[in-house]
Amino acid sequence: MEQNWKDVWENFYRRYSRSFWFYIYKTCGDEQMADDIFQESFVKFLKAKPTILNDRHMKAYLYKIAFRLFIDQKRRIKVERKAFEEEKQEFEKRLHSNGQESDILQAQEMEKTFKHLKPKYRTLLWLAYVEGYSYREIAELTGTKENSLKVQLFRAREELAKVIKEKEQKGRRES
Repeated sequence: MEQNWKDVWENFYRRYSRSFWFYIYKTCGDEQMADDIFQESFVKFLKAKPTILNDRHMKAYLYKIAFRLFIDQKRRIKVERKAFEEEKQEFEKRLHSNGQESDILQAQEMEKTFKHLKPKYRTLLWLAYVEGYSYREIAELTGTKENSLKVQLFRAREELAKVIKEKEQKGRRES
């Protein structure tokens, strides 16, 4: 009796998902990126519904998707990092030209805090809260789905709060 797509998929996922995640993690070296690529790979895989249903073909197809997503992500991060640095430099120039020394000190402190965040989080926070872009606009700029972006911004805010709290605690211990 021929297996249906759902059964084939469930068996395949059960057997290979763990090793597939580790492959992605070892490739990119970042747990969050591995999670994102893992999830997006399976979504693309399921949407494509490969016609050849043997494990070898399905694995090769899935790994190919993940590799392409990883390359795309690396390119996106590089562009985001460059954009962030350009915006930061422009912001600092404006502060210096306006003679706002306390703002400069505050900006430098915030820069130190932001360095503890992932480049993607820094970019998203900057676009949302400094530039004032809407979710839709940020999604278009970064090539991210709006729902995924909302989750990523939530994670970025949580991470920023955690970093600020750790810096405050460290400052109190040193006082």
